[in-house]
Amino acid sequence: MKDSYQEEFFAKFIEHPSWRNEIETFDKFIGSATWLIYPHKFDKSFRPEKHAFPGKELLNNEISVITPMIIKTKATNQIQKTISANGRYFYTIPIIRGEQVYGYVGICNLRQEVPESFFSLFSAFTSTTIESVQKELEVSKLYETIRPKTIALSTVHTIGRIISSTLELSELLPRIARLSLQVLRARRCCIMLMDKYKRVLVTHAIVDLQKKNAHQSSLKVGQGIPGKVVQTGNAIIKSKYLCIPLIAEEHIIGAINISFRLDNKPFGVFDKEILTTLSEQAVIAIKNAQLYEEQEKLTLNSIKALASILSSGVADNYGRTDLFINVAMSIGMELKLRSDQMRMLYYASLLHNVSQMGLPEKILKKQTKLTGKDYKIIQEQHLKGAQLILPIGGRLKAVLPIIIHHHERYDGHGYPSGLKADDIPMGARILAVADAFEAMLSKRPYRKKMSLSKTVSEIVNLSGEQFDPVVVDAFVRVVKRSKNKILVNGKNSWTWKKF
Repeated sequence: MKDSYQEEFFAKFIEHPSWRNEIETFDKFIGSATWLIYPHKFDKSFRPEKHAFPGKELLNNEISVITPMIIKTKATNQIQKTISANGRYFYTIPIIRGEQVYGYVGICNLRQEVPESFFSLFSAFTSTTIESVQKELEVSKLYETIRPKTIALSTVHTIGRIISSTLELSELLPRIARLSLQVLRARRCCIMLMDKYKRVLVTHAIVDLQKKNAHQSSLKVGQGIPGKVVQTGNAIIKSKYLCIPLIAEEHIIGAINISFRLDNKPFGVFDKEILTTLSEQAVIAIKNAQLYEEQEKLTLNSIKALASILSSGVADNYGRTDLFINVAMSIGMELKLRSDQMRMLYYASLLHNVSQMGLPEKILKKQTKLTGKDYKIIQEQHLKGAQLILPIGGRLKAVLPIIIHHHERYDGHGYPSGLKADDIPMGARILAVADAFEAMLSKRPYRKKMSLSKTVSEIVNLSGEQFDPVVVDAFVRVVKRSKNKILVNGKNSWTWKKF
């Protein structure tokens, strides 16, 4: 039996209720005595007086008598009996179950001799207590073995929810960092990923419970603990620091670092096992997010290419794209749209005039006010033009309804479907206001541009009829806050990365 288990067993045994009840019961049976208990392994530094029961003071003469007896019992595993000079009885009894010796009991200062039947009864009771302590230790060990796996499974489930909740790397990594701190009960977590050249580790997320603006500089491969972990692919565990490599299909993509347990205890194998499980799941989420990011870049490049073609053909006669985008996105921010909604709004803003593709040149460059027939042609072309983005596919399928329905009216008298109020997609309701704002502020061949104040006044007057009142209110707040400068003169500074 290992010394650590012996020590653990002894500590639990002497405090166990069954053992204390046993002593109290037998103390009444054989007469008041001083009871001592010794561990199986002890040396001269052991102080038996600290283990006297039931709280009696152990005299020096008692120690001088009982100690040689304990040593002899330890050597023989036999019960020893001695009568002191003043006629008191002393006994030492080994604590045995099967062939295993767990310790020794000393009984001091008895006034009368103990009958032989006492020892058999004592041994039976003690054996029951030993069995109880062993089972409790086994359960405790089993719990300590199962607990990491239970937490690991829980962590897998939690990360699964995180993966499904966002594909944005900028949102995902801080969530994983916070989860790591919560699971490991630590103070600081830093997630670093390799740059595209696989030479430098760049910090992508850092959460410190004691510092709001925590910072971690980039590291070269092999530099610092994270750099060494990435270089070797092996975890590093220290008392206050735990670093695990992030490995995807045998390629190291980064490292996750945990520092400073909240209870100030050192990190152990248990913590390493948990963080390893967490990192394995985190890698899946990170790769999904990176793939999503690449797809978004491809989508955006396609959108920009199409938008460039559109602007080259119609921008001179049909207003300012930058102004339109700034107004639309500012309204979206004011309404606190989700990041995915903001991205779709951005894409739709870039492509909102896609329906103008295919319009006859005589309508695009007409110097007089459009006729009813002209408007009919525009409405018919609107759906045809919107279909141009379908070949791009992917994320633009969610953009299409915004583009198609941004000519609907809040009162249901718009086109192409005559949708009303909340049946119109929110993004389309925003574009409707931005489109009108940009159109009124832009010069047309058949009219002058309107002033900012008059434009805002016109849009407010049409609230509840042509435009959603909620969107109009947000628009007015944006215009007031811009102080007439950003919206009128500002260039488009929006990118999909902002969301």
